Amino acid sequence: MSVATLRADKREEWQLSAVGWVKYRSSFADAGVPSVRRMIQLARPAPGGRVLDLACGVGVPAFDLADAVGPTGFVLGLDIAEAMVAGARRWAAAHAVTNVEFRTIPTEYEFDLPAAGFDAATCRAGLQYMVEPGRAVRAVHEALKPGGRLVAMTVGSPQRCTSLRLLEDVVARHIDMPALIPDPDPEVPGTVSLSDPADLEGLYHAAGFTDVTTEIADHPIVRAGSAEEYWDVCEQSAGPFILLLRSISPRLRDAIRADAIRELRSAFPTGPVVMTGETLITTGTRTS
Repeated sequence: MSVATLRADKREEWQLSAVGWVKYRSSFADAGVPSVRRMIQLARPAPGGRVLDLACGVGVPAFDLADAVGPTGFVLGLDIAEAMVAGARRWAAAHAVTNVEFRTIPTEYEFDLPAAGFDAATCRAGLQYMVEPGRAVRAVHEALKPGGRLVAMTVGSPQRCTSLRLLEDVVARHIDMPALIPDPDPEVPGTVSLSDPADLEGLYHAAGFTDVTTEIADHPIVRAGSAEEYWDVCEQSAGPFILLLRSISPRLRDAIRADAIRELRSAFPTGPVVMTGETLITTGTRTS
């Protein structure tokens, strides 16, 4: 599969996902508070600073960064999915956030920005889905001023990602996954494509970053008020899963949903559903 085809597929997935990300924004934003807080601590945005947020989605952590830099600062969010960018713009308008701008870009590395124009950059849960993440990291390096930091978060070990495990386990009880996807391509980017710290740090080093370090911790990923709401989030915000559900019969979709809700109610009998996962947060500095 060509790079262009892969990128088009990823863009389609995120376009499909955007409806769910906008509708259930709080499920991701509320759960993401600890990881976003840590990313901002590491990025060190200062009042009046300029921050770039790559793969901005619906604005997490762009709006938190906008708070950090204050009214005299500026945050620019970039994403390849127009529907995500549109959702972020609507949220900014609804909440009168004026120091942030969102733009759609043709690829993950074509920013159309002057060199050395930003004090810091972030990329939360985005690099692992990119077809050419190395080029994206190099583009961020070029956009940063000397001394500027890139802080990126990816998902770590799939065995420690509760949402991924549950999704795969439930679906596998109903669908012969090897028959559905007989030969998965290891080169196709996905949720755990950059789950090895060495791979993530290698992208930084290749781009010219120094002082590269990675923190590994378990963080909340998604929070929902009930089992039913959590499965609604899954059905409407995960592009590959949306496409899978479209490919099967309504009866099978209903059976998978019922099974998942039973599983979730068993795991979270008295409270909200909070899915956690191992995260990698990698920081690097542009020194020249």
